[in-house]
Amino acid sequence: MLIEGLANVTFVNGIMRVQCTSVDPAGNEINSGVLEIPGASVNKIINGLASSAKAIEDKLASMEENSTENSEKEKKKKSKKK
Repeated sequence: MLIEGLANVTFVNGIMRVQCTSVDPAGNEINSGVLEIPGASVNKIINGLASSAKAIEDKLASMEENSTENSEKEKKKKSKKK
């Protein structure tokens, strides 16, 4: 299931239901499925997703920073060779 957005979120009978959406080839938003989380696990799952997303964000920022530093080093090396 691809999740590009959220449509509706409900909490009924101890289950949190999240209606997920994606974009079809015509550019229309369509339902891609429903994520169902037991009420007792909602906090653990939401916090887990948030901390995992933060870790990925930090990793990508670090990789971008390293790439920028390496690019600058290469430019300095090329300018010294001239």
